[in-house]
Amino acid sequence: MSRTSIHWDEVHQRLRASEAALRDVLSENPERMAAVFERRAERLASERIETGPLAQKIAALIFRLGQERYALELEHLSAVLPYQGCTRVPGAAPQLLGVTHVHGELRPVIDLHRVLSNTAGSEAGSLLILRRQVALKIDEVESLGEIQAENLTAPAHGRFVRGILPAGTMLLDIDAALSSIFSLQEFPSQ
Repeated sequence: MSRTSIHWDEVHQRLRASEAALRDVLSENPERMAAVFERRAERLASERIETGPLAQKIAALIFRLGQERYALELEHLSAVLPYQGCTRVPGAAPQLLGVTHVHGELRPVIDLHRVLSNTAGSEAGSLLILRRQVALKIDEVESLGEIQAENLTAPAHGRFVRGILPAGTMLLDIDAALSSIFSLQEFPSQ
């Protein structure tokens, strides 16, 4: 077995070069940082990223009021319950059907048909329990679905409608509808 000799001068020279390179990398050298960022930008610019369409989808509950179809964004909704009547409040506005007991709390019940069209809704229906601690009485729940925001057109009239879908379904502006009856501070979001 042959032994090779160690050239200590070469070892020390390599160590000094490594230390100098390490100091250079760890120092805040503006020219070096600019070069690093430029190389990184070139690399990122050369990569192709496949993206799909950036269409915004709105999760919504579709429901009926008479012959009209409406949609309510699910972010406003807490629950859906069958309408089984409510307790009238003497002297209340016609839009306020009364109050109902929901999970240990009294909630005002708004006749959404009357708010939107100034006519009373049917006796049967469902209650949309909103996060704002208000219940909306509607005629019929149709479905859950997603609305493509790009398919909405601005309403020609209707101050409580954010947009209209090609099939005529109207996306409800719940804040505008409720503010026509109460101050929204009375019913904060949960």
